[in-house]
Amino acid sequence: MSYNAKQQDSTHEPLRVLWTGRSGRRYVLTAVEMDGFALREGQLYVLATEGTIRWAGVAGDLIADHASRARFRATLGEGAVIMNLPAPVDELARLTLVWDLEGTHAHPGRTAA
Repeated sequence: MSYNAKQQDSTHEPLRVLWTGRSGRRYVLTAVEMDGFALREGQLYVLATEGTIRWAGVAGDLIADHASRARFRATLGEGAVIMNLPAPVDELARLTLVWDLEGTHAHPGRTAA
């Protein structure tokens, strides 16, 4: 099963995708539906197009950083798939997670149960 934002028909559970960061660490990302999409506190979001994470961050990044906001909008405009995972509370851990995910590529067929 490839990554995408569609829910599984039989269970209506969001698709979970196993994603490997630059460091080799694996993350379970949860697909987010576009209908009713809103950024929520405590969540780190990733936007991926063509199997590559083009943007990763939290809601505060869009407020505080013009460059991040521009990349978010551009990537969303390209029909990006949106996924999320719990955001670390510690700022350094959050920035490290963003670095670990941005620019990485999907491995089709790897999904998490």
